Amino acid sequence: MRFIDLFAGLGGFHVGLSEKGFQCVFACEIEPDLRELYYLNYGIKPFDDVTKIDVSKIPPHEVICAGFPCQPFSLAGKKKGAECPKSGKLIDHVIRIAKFHHPKFILLENVPNIISIAEGAFWKYLQDSFSQCGYRLYHKIISPTDMGIPQNRKRVFIVAIRQDLDNGYFNWPASIGLGKVSLTQILKNHTDAKRLEPAKIQLLAHWQKLLLQLNLKKLASISIVAPEFGANYPLDFASMTLSEIRQYRGAYGQSLESCQSWSEVLQKMPSYVRKAQKVPNWILKSVLYSRELYATQTEICKTWAEGLDKNNNSWQILEWRGLSSCLDIYSHLIQFRASGIRVLRSHIAPSLISMTPTQIPIIPSENRYMSVQEAARLQNLQNLNRLPNNRMKAFKALGNAVNAKIVGDIADSINQSYCNIQ
Repeated sequence: MRFIDLFAGLGGFHVGLSEKGFQCVFACEIEPDLRELYYLNYGIKPFDDVTKIDVSKIPPHEVICAGFPCQPFSLAGKKKGAECPKSGKLIDHVIRIAKFHHPKFILLENVPNIISIAEGAFWKYLQDSFSQCGYRLYHKIISPTDMGIPQNRKRVFIVAIRQDLDNGYFNWPASIGLGKVSLTQILKNHTDAKRLEPAKIQLLAHWQKLLLQLNLKKLASISIVAPEFGANYPLDFASMTLSEIRQYRGAYGQSLESCQSWSEVLQKMPSYVRKAQKVPNWILKSVLYSRELYATQTEICKTWAEGLDKNNNSWQILEWRGLSSCLDIYSHLIQFRASGIRVLRSHIAPSLISMTPTQIPIIPSENRYMSVQEAARLQNLQNLNRLPNNRMKAFKALGNAVNAKIVGDIADSINQSYCNIQ
């Protein structure tokens, strides 16, 4: 069957479908660098702007593929959705092409939030729009971990089937879980890997020193929040007067007694309480835990905090999402996130994130970042001849890419269920 590849990016749909015998006859991609790479990798020159496509000039095809931009619907994009004029409504141009060409199948991919955003209004819009075009939608949330690839990346895959072909159900590929491919196999041949900066190497060693000194039996999905060492300010001080708050201690036990204004008070408070003048819910449990650590092991925490690099707010929080009974940072993966230093289990890679390429996973035992080629393997795009030369652009493109292994498995399901369709 022939397919067109909209919002093509690096060509995750192209790779997945081509490996199963499908033929690409048209592609569209807005980014000039990615258009050039698409041509170099696949020999097809993509059209640039999907909003300007003359649908009558698109070659005949049986399948539309569209990993339409997900940022408006992701948590990082603050769920703007259909309200976003630039990309939230780009799906309308997929619908426009479908109305004209009436392909047999439409394959879509996005973040799971499109199902629930605006209390389901956008999802209803999709269903109604494609129904009016003569399609029935089937959807399933799938992560590469379901299909044997060690990357935690949940996405909703949508298969729209033309109603004259629809038999009332779609046989999604069966989940096989992990086991065939280990992350150890992925994290190899990393000649292009960037070395970890000396400041971060020292920082991780300093945090490991604290874990060893505290001699904790376990850490279970909680953070150690260093600014709370010595602090005793009220968890919610929004209604307090200046004279009242001056009786307390701020970040790292700094006395607030000499503060002559609220501006001075907030400068001595942890960054996460300055806006609302209270501890936000997302970190409340960890704040209480960290204060308890300080109360029970004061000298260790106090001495350790004196040597902590305090130039970056996020470097002062250790988010433990790793093995609860193995408190060895170097046996895990690391991400430097806006919320803190996140420690992750080493057998599954975190989702590659397009909007924040600074969150590239780190292998602390080797003092390096994940390489571009390793990230490509996680998206099953390791056989591409060309990837972006710029490291950050490469990770952004891979973070935006559709996982080619999942696409291929869905293509198998289409071939098996509709084997007589050409």
